[in-house]
Amino acid sequence: YFILAGKYFPESDNVKILVRNDLKKSKLKKLFFEKYNGSKYINALKPDVFISLQNIATRGINATCQIVYLHQPIPFQKQKKFSYRKRSERKLAFYQRQVGNVIKNSISKIKPNVIVQTEWMKRALTEQTTLPQNKVAVIHPRVNVEKNIKIIKNKSDSFFYPASNFLYKNHRVIDQAISYLENDGIENFNVTFTLNPTQLPYRRKQIKYIGHVSRKEVMKMYENKVLLFPSYIESFGLPLIEAAVHADVILAADTEFAHELLANYNNVYYYKYDDSKELSHLMKKVINGEISSDGKALTLEDNGETLYDSIMEIVNDK
Repeated sequence: YFILAGKYFPESDNVKILVRNDLKKSKLKKLFFEKYNGSKYINALKPDVFISLQNIATRGINATCQIVYLHQPIPFQKQKKFSYRKRSERKLAFYQRQVGNVIKNSISKIKPNVIVQTEWMKRALTEQTTLPQNKVAVIHPRVNVEKNIKIIKNKSDSFFYPASNFLYKNHRVIDQAISYLENDGIENFNVTFTLNPTQLPYRRKQIKYIGHVSRKEVMKMYENKVLLFPSYIESFGLPLIEAAVHADVILAADTEFAHELLANYNNVYYYKYDDSKELSHLMKKVINGEISSDGKALTLEDNGETLYDSIMEIVNDK
């Protein structure tokens, strides 16, 4: 049984969808469902295994095995404490504190099996809850890597950032870095964002908005563009891996997840996530040819597994 907001795929004899669109519309109603009345609804189905993809361990479930797929890093990261005083940060502050406390309390009390994507998430989870380490499985998502990847040296005047427009994706630091470069008389370069112009307030001749593009197009861009990755909150950070398997030059915010994913990669250069001047210096070195790829791509010794495989391993253990 899938509890979803709509019938997103065909049902069959042994696959059924229970539509609860009301839980999608209201975050408070969704939290109430997870904490209070959801167990009655779920227990009526008499599940052997209950899996939550909502980061929260649902209270009162009678299943033999309960699994939580924890993929929300905002309450666990320590890079940024969001403020209720700043309008742009209020929703994130609410999620970091109120929703974060619900997530941590539910996991501490129920002690389900938890799947996380990175070692840093496991450390943060076991430090901030009472969940034993042996209840946490670190399994990163499978990265779909083409067999015949072209290794092409990056153009020195072309940068790329594939990301949504959440505040912590940190497009602002790129805009400020461009300003520093302009002040130094460096203008002959471009930065591509996978967003529409209406989604960000930044208007510079170097910034190119291309909107949402297919994954195939994104993978093509890694071949001849330098990846900028100023995001400071990620549970995994997929573009870092995608760029590294192309032997791409990467300018990344100095974060735990970036260091973990790129531990064995030579072509990454770090800067403090909110230091636009430091980023501009790195961009200047790329433009001047002082930074270039050595042509050695990241080798994925462990390419993760599907969530289904992860769940079945836990269930079979039980």
